[in-house]
Amino acid sequence: MTSTKTRLLAGLPLLAALATAGPAIAADTIKVGGLAPLSSPGAYQQGKELVLGLQWAVDDFNAAGGLDGKMVELVVEDTQGKPPVGATAAEKLITSEGVVGLAGEYHSSVCSAEIEVAKQHGKPFVIASCWSDNLTEAGYAEVFRTSVYSSKLAENMVGLAAEAGIKKVAAIVEDSDYGVGIAKNIEGAITKLGADIDFSYEVVEKTGKDFVPVLLKYKTQVKPEMIISAVTQPGGFLVLKQAHEIGFAPSSDTLFLDATCTSQNDKVFWEAVKDAGKNVLLSCPFSPSVKLTPLGETIKARYTKEFDREPNYVVLQGYDSMQALLEGMKAAGSTDGPKIVEALKTLTFDGSRGPVKFETGPGVWTQQWKDVPTFIFQYTEVDQAAGDASVLFPPAFATAKIAK
Repeated sequence: MTSTKTRLLAGLPLLAALATAGPAIAADTIKVGGLAPLSSPGAYQQGKELVLGLQWAVDDFNAAGGLDGKMVELVVEDTQGKPPVGATAAEKLITSEGVVGLAGEYHSSVCSAEIEVAKQHGKPFVIASCWSDNLTEAGYAEVFRTSVYSSKLAENMVGLAAEAGIKKVAAIVEDSDYGVGIAKNIEGAITKLGADIDFSYEVVEKTGKDFVPVLLKYKTQVKPEMIISAVTQPGGFLVLKQAHEIGFAPSSDTLFLDATCTSQNDKVFWEAVKDAGKNVLLSCPFSPSVKLTPLGETIKARYTKEFDREPNYVVLQGYDSMQALLEGMKAAGSTDGPKIVEALKTLTFDGSRGPVKFETGPGVWTQQWKDVPTFIFQYTEVDQAAGDASVLFPPAFATAKIAK
């Protein structure tokens, strides 16, 4: 069998986990595009995990025979967490590389630029890990999403707070579609669920270094029972460390919830924050302690064997997004963009986290996997493995109450 190969157009060295030996891919190979932040200021750690999921989906598709015997090649472009770079990357993949469709991306603001390019060229784009509601609310025929969406995460956070009797919540959110979107969706969820919660938030620069002034204001004036951080890393780790250093949170008076879920990469998390991470809550699209689908369990075992730790949600979201694109191509029996788009609209397949089906709308549910699973869990000990964290929400999966 011809092995698969990933090319990184930006000239970055390929992840060791993705390097495969074997003959070069034939010229008539079908190309698919992968978009991910692989360098600063983007969340490059998550980008690497995302590419891993994309590549594994391509590998498995090829191992099953590809499309009518033709193999698939994944071509990856580094989007750097910058919207203009993302738009250029999508354009390059479509016009220069001739990809049949796109999958991936991590930053919602970058996705916002990329979906415009996909729409312009009539190419399918399956979003892997951009959470902003407005991406599917745009209603573009070419855009699908297998990741969680912000309003669902917000409802989980508000639901947990209401269940715990929390009356005052504050948030620090980054100046991006993702950050501000989380804050707005929390406000909406409070109204929708009729929760008796006083909520306020502050917008900060995603690339900021000093969050102490905002944290001190919250500690001395607002005095919330829960503070939510929607700042992607490395800024999010700084928010937590500085909150801990000033004796604010996590504490018996104030819970700390990481809304980005990047803390789920336990090795990176504990190395970055040390004992500041004890009792941190995480809002995530995946909990290692919850059983996955047979495919998901296979991916989990593969990841654990290769890296000696539990996978985080990004690998699974990357896999599901690429699997959707490939299954859409297979269902269409074609590499024609519009035909793949039409096939995706009615596609149902077993992903790594459940049966995936794209809704017809309205609003945020337009071509969104509506029932994508989401959880809130908590580290209760320093250096705790993500798979040993307590599941707090939703109630059907809860293994413990909130620890303070």
